[in-house]
Amino acid sequence: MDADTLQLLEDCEHREERLNSWEHDFLVSVRAQVEAGRSLSKKQLEQLDELWERATARG
Repeated sequence: MDADTLQLLEDCEHREERLNSWEHDFLVSVRAQVEAGRSLSKKQLEQLDELWERATARG
């Protein structure tokens, strides 16, 4: 996983209070995949980017 993707994940995790339960579960799943050394799919990366946009929209 590249550093940019890891940063998106960490930024979202730091704003978990802004996330709904599905988004939280998605982050948990993505984090588990990353820690297991697996690559994220294109769709997962796109979803993470969208989630990041919403989570960071308010700073």
